Amino acid sequence: MTDHDLAPAMPTLPPAPRGWKRPVRPVALMVVGGAVLLIWLVLMTVSVWYFYEHWEARLTLHNQDVSLRLPGGMQALAEVSAPIQTRINMRPLVHVPIKQTMAVQLPDHLQARVKLNTVLPVDTTVKVDMLVPVNTTLSLSVPLHAWLPHIKVTLPLTVSLPVHMVVPVKAQVPVDLDMVVSGDLPPVLNVPVDTTFDLRPEVKGRIQARMLNQAAFSLVSPVEPFGVRIEQAHLRVPFNLTVLTQRGP
Repeated sequence: MTDHDLAPAMPTLPPAPRGWKRPVRPVALMVVGGAVLLIWLVLMTVSVWYFYEHWEARLTLHNQDVSLRLPGGMQALAEVSAPIQTRINMRPLVHVPIKQTMAVQLPDHLQARVKLNTVLPVDTTVKVDMLVPVNTTLSLSVPLHAWLPHIKVTLPLTVSLPVHMVVPVKAQVPVDLDMVVSGDLPPVLNVPVDTTFDLRPEVKGRIQARMLNQAAFSLVSPVEPFGVRIEQAHLRVPFNLTVLTQRGP
């Protein structure tokens, strides 16, 4: 028997745990807990946001008395289906341009007194083409022979003398007239009219109007609260986060 056989036997250690059997360290436990908490917070936040953005409450009101107050600067659209009764009393200034030709009938007899004092220049040519009758007596002294005295002879003469002449005439003829002129106008006169009339008609009366389109308006100042009775209304109130904010009175 040897010394090796006489030595006491050493105890054997169990193998180290692996996988799920490994012990959890505090640091890993804190990391996992923090990640789970973060994921839970994100899911809760998304769930609350989705709830307030997409869910809504539906209410039905019957014969409910409420007090309504309209704030200043409120934008609104009005649509009136019933006819509107109103009065109009105005005198607007209207400019009416007229540019056209008008047919005028003046059946009356025209009589006027005309005074004319002027000088008329005359520049013309007078043509003369006529036969001038000539009826005269010719006294002649007829010699018969060189040594005999002359014999006086009287002959009656009747002849038609043709005259052809062109006589230029240039003159300044003074004219001084004071006369009464009368006449008839044409049945229809075309009178051109190009003017602008300034009219101020008086418009007064009752009118009935009907509004077909919507009218946009804005309140200048707030309106005092007034009572309104809701006979029936279906309300859809969304669960929006803005309802949680505090509003002033």
